[in-house]
Amino acid sequence: MNFTLYTFIKNIIKHIYTNLVFYKVEKNGWENIPKDKPLIFAVTHPLMHMDAVVMGTTFTRPLHFLTKSTVFNTPFKKWFFGKLNMIPVVRKQDGPQGEGFSNKSMFASCVKTLEKNQCLLIFTEGTSIWERKLRPLKSGTARIGFEAEDSNNFNLGVHIVPVALNYTHATQLLPSVSIDIAPAICVKDYQEEYKENPNKATKKVTSIIKERLLERYFTLNDLEEEDNLKSALVMLNEEPTNGWGRKKSLKKYFENLRKGVEIINTSSKSSIQNINTKLTKYNALLKSYKIDDQSLWKAASGNKNAVLFTLKFIFALTVYPIYIISWLINYTPYKLSKYLGQKSSDEIEVWGANMITLFGIFYPIFYGIYIFILNQFLAINGITNFCIFLVFPILTYLSFFMYQFYKKVASDSRVFFLSAFNKEKYNKLVSLRTSIVTNLENLINEHK
Repeated sequence: MNFTLYTFIKNIIKHIYTNLVFYKVEKNGWENIPKDKPLIFAVTHPLMHMDAVVMGTTFTRPLHFLTKSTVFNTPFKKWFFGKLNMIPVVRKQDGPQGEGFSNKSMFASCVKTLEKNQCLLIFTEGTSIWERKLRPLKSGTARIGFEAEDSNNFNLGVHIVPVALNYTHATQLLPSVSIDIAPAICVKDYQEEYKENPNKATKKVTSIIKERLLERYFTLNDLEEEDNLKSALVMLNEEPTNGWGRKKSLKKYFENLRKGVEIINTSSKSSIQNINTKLTKYNALLKSYKIDDQSLWKAASGNKNAVLFTLKFIFALTVYPIYIISWLINYTPYKLSKYLGQKSSDEIEVWGANMITLFGIFYPIFYGIYIFILNQFLAINGITNFCIFLVFPILTYLSFFMYQFYKKVASDSRVFFLSAFNKEKYNKLVSLRTSIVTNLENLINEHK
């Protein structure tokens, strides 16, 4: 029953929900996951419960999740979450004030799970905060691995698998996420060290987990640096944003961002400040002119195809009624999800995760409402209703991509008119962009 309910919900989320709310889920390093071994996934935790959804739906074997005990606060929740392989863990901040607390039952459950050759998922940072940082890791991940092996004479074959979750964003529609798997840590390899000094061995393994996560996790000292960093990356590669689209590698995208951070950290403050000032000014001008960088660099590089632009404009006018219909269908569930998500918390990782969750709930509900309304005016049979229901998700994606398309056409049009009727502003903008790219290229060459 436990496995059946878990599998049933997992398949619904995997094949319907995640395809609806995520633009792209990319798996990297899957060859690093040992086969047919008891595993502990040590996972970063930037986006609350969405992290568990992403991991649970992408990994084939069932996962058992360590979950804060405060969510098991009713008999129904205890039953339901138990059926979903959730194991309660008492965090220090959730324990009784001024009283001791114990997680012996949690450790016992984890050991039993590993003894059955099953898999645990632990958010090894303990708490979820959207800040592009790896917070201090809890030692519990390594302790559970050692306790399970020690209870079985180090014959279980437990491996700890570090996993970095890198999201493109947390507060917009259709985020992308890269799941980066690091080489696994075989707990048995540290048997002798554990026998000599358990605390020292636990700290050592925890340190290795940290090292392997940092090799794959996109981190920033200050979130305010991210916008300019992404802008610089787009300008250098002359590619669109959002992780470079479905066909581009998210792993490469985040690797380039990490390289950018390395360059920033090893360059003089004056040169970085100079580029940041120019980028901030450039982005502000783009925003005021309502154009994007891609439109400008295409125009500035001489990539002006009048025939193609005319065809795009004609196509935009032709399909505009379809866009309006898809926009009307999706506007209310989108706005409602975002509004309720933002109302749920002031913390980005909370309201962002809640907003994404609500997208997956409200969209199907509104699809049903629209079909009900259609049935009040038209004689529609069951098969037709089903087909219409399948069309609605297509319209949801269509509205998103058409919105991006219309933004691009509008941006291209504004660049054209700016270059034709206000040469001075256009040339200044191109000159500023050229200066930024030159500065960036010089900075990169200095670090080769």
